[in-house]
Amino acid sequence: MKNFGLVILLFVLTTCSYAQEMRTIIRKDSTKTFTLGGYGEPFAGATQLNKDWGIMIGIKGGMVINRHFAFGPVAKVYAGLWEFQGNNLNYNDSANLELYMGSIGFFMEYSIKMESPIHISIPVNIMIGGVQINEDMGAGDVTFDEMENNVYNIESSGLVIIEPGVNIDFNVAKFFIPNIKVGYRLAMGTQLVNVSNQDLSGIYFGLGL
Repeated sequence: MKNFGLVILLFVLTTCSYAQEMRTIIRKDSTKTFTLGGYGEPFAGATQLNKDWGIMIGIKGGMVINRHFAFGPVAKVYAGLWEFQGNNLNYNDSANLELYMGSIGFFMEYSIKMESPIHISIPVNIMIGGVQINEDMGAGDVTFDEMENNVYNIESSGLVIIEPGVNIDFNVAKFFIPNIKVGYRLAMGTQLVNVSNQDLSGIYFGLGL
């Protein structure tokens, strides 16, 4: 009987020891949970485009996973009036031209120590867009029919844009995290006479709300 009791005691001790060892190997942390949130952000700033500076405005929004990784749609309009002299493709190499551009796509963003009052996030925007170059013929030289038929449009092209950047975020309140942003726009895929991919690429600075 004593031997049987000893066997039972050894079995219980061995089982407890094995369970404790399993907890040590697995190192399961029950405090870590999966979190899912979301946000929206209008933004505005200044950007370099075709060797000049102008205004950019846009909006982005998406889902935030575990307060570190975010992704979602983003759209930008380059609202500055970019004027320059170029080829109107009609035997005039010094025509007054205007450049317009916009883009839409999605972003991915990683936040470092989002719980800190001031922290850094690293976004990358991947977008497609369009660029259009018009001739500024003067208000008195353009008829309504010409404007309707868009005959003053000199050339246009689609493009692909990749924008890596860095944001400095400020946790003012739970639902208000403004940021200062800086980044670089890399344009690819255009086929234009008056501007190149390099002309459409450039740095930008902005403020997000």
